[in-house]
Amino acid sequence: MGLPARDEAREWVGWTVVDREGTELGAVTAVLADESTGRPEWVYVEVEGASAVVPALDAEGSGGRVTVAVTRTQVRAAPSVGGARALSTDQEADLYRHYGIEASSESSETLLPAGADASGSTGRGTVLAAGALAAVAGIGVVRARTRRPVVRQPWSRRLWARRPWAPRPPSRAELVAGQVRAVSVQAREGARHAARTAGPIAAAAAESARHRAVLAGEGARHVARTAAPLAVTAAESARHRALLVGEGARHVARTAAPLAVTAAESARHRALLGAEQLRHATRLASHTIRTSTRT
Repeated sequence: MGLPARDEAREWVGWTVVDREGTELGAVTAVLADESTGRPEWVYVEVEGASAVVPALDAEGSGGRVTVAVTRTQVRAAPSVGGARALSTDQEADLYRHYGIEASSESSETLLPAGADASGSTGRGTVLAAGALAAVAGIGVVRARTRRPVVRQPWSRRLWARRPWAPRPPSRAELVAGQVRAVSVQAREGARHAARTAGPIAAAAAESARHRAVLAGEGARHVARTAAPLAVTAAESARHRALLVGEGARHVARTAAPLAVTAAESARHRALLGAEQLRHATRLASHTIRTSTRT
């Protein structure tokens, strides 16, 4: 039973954590080291959008996966530490008690698993140097815990320090999910508003179309009522003009007949006069010729 090496745990940030039964828990977000020994002691894991603290005891990492010695059920039921990246001694004690790990302060000024191999470089400088190397590598930081004296607090104060009922800060996944829900709610509200607005607009358009149809029908009836008398008047006027034309023609005919008779009689009289004058001239010429012959 032992804690992982500092150089090994430094590479775990971003890897996938699986429990001892092979069930995936989430991604490593940070590794916390003991301040006195510099050995990695706790692993922060993003589990279902929440940050959980998992003991690094007997954890093994390879191929982008970190296998821990606890179960997913234990991790989900572990005491919440919120978004803090430093653990108090009381919080450590609560976590070790929850995971069923016996803790001791023999190898450290705070707490470490009893009987765990805590050998290796010690001191704050070594821990901070490891953190700096991890930061340069762009993978993560092995953080040291705040040094606190080992003082047993009454259970009421420990319960208040844990405050499991207090709301924890939302994780990044929860923030994104909240934003997605807000956008979805806005989209639904927009659709409902459009539906509520489109109904009256459609009803108003239908009423306007019906009103225009009624007006068109009234206009057509008015035209029909106006056009009928006009048509009757036009027909009566045409009939009257036809009668006038007929009467004029009859009048012309009645007037022209006597004139024609008179003209014919005048022509006959002039013809008779002409014939008489011609006979008289003929007799006169014959008489003149006979008289000249005798002489």
